[in-house]
Amino acid sequence: MFDLHQRKKSSLLVLCGVLAAGLLSGCRTIPAPEPEAIPPRLPSTLNILDDLEAQQRLMLTFAKAHPGKISDVRFLDNDWTMLVNGVRFFFAQGRFLPEDLRHQWEAFYPYDFYVYPWVGTIEERRAAFANPVRSVGSPFLFDTLWASPTEADSWLQQVTYSFLGVRMLVHHYIAPLLDRVQERILAEAETDPSINEWIAELQPGPPSGGWNWRYIAGTNRRSLHSYGIAIDLLPRDLRGRHTYWQWSLDALDMDNLYAPPQAVVRAFEAYGFLWGGNWNIIDTMHFEYRPEILLLNGFVIEHLRR
Repeated sequence: MFDLHQRKKSSLLVLCGVLAAGLLSGCRTIPAPEPEAIPPRLPSTLNILDDLEAQQRLMLTFAKAHPGKISDVRFLDNDWTMLVNGVRFFFAQGRFLPEDLRHQWEAFYPYDFYVYPWVGTIEERRAAFANPVRSVGSPFLFDTLWASPTEADSWLQQVTYSFLGVRMLVHHYIAPLLDRVQERILAEAETDPSINEWIAELQPGPPSGGWNWRYIAGTNRRSLHSYGIAIDLLPRDLRGRHTYWQWSLDALDMDNLYAPPQAVVRAFEAYGFLWGGNWNIIDTMHFEYRPEILLLNGFVIEHLRR
């Protein structure tokens, strides 16, 4: 079996959507729209670096996605900002940096906001396999959001958890959400035999798992497993099926992928988790908590309904 902790997924394509039209003056104060006014989907591939209204809406989406953690979206010192667990973060040309680093934005790559689920041709997928994005984003936003700037800090945020019999460590914040995902999956399993078959073949321990402090192989980007907000679910035996693009370029064979039933994927998405099988670079064992990406792509998240 493969060593999951040595090899893992690459970053995804960078995609910033224009959420509103028009350039606004840097000294103008823009009234915050009501949450329901936030556009539900990224409508284009254009970036938003010159669109202050779009930046505001992006910040408001973050606040909606992480209530109690992100708040107080305001225009300050010619930039959009938000309060993340008490720390003021600036948009900083798409880098999301604390005040003491905001003027060093050129030293960092912008955050990735992308269309989900990915839709493209096999040629585009092959190109993504050949040229994966290696460096995206700074760690400061998620370090602060998940109170995990160091491995020791992150360890303190983790709790032992069993997801459908798979033992792991996860961030305490997502454990109740995983409870609700499980409940929905088990309810669906009462009428869908394929779900029970999928559950029965799950590997209950490593390489299945959650928390693991590390960087994504071949990148400068910390894996979301480092925060305990991502989990991997593998079968006891892949039986020749493909699950992760770096393990085998045969993962381009879309007819021979290991994948959970779609009802399982929908259950995760309903509570803010993305599935790696819906990326251009395939990671079908992988789920991660990114509610802001789902909201930006028009998904309804059950515990964030207003």
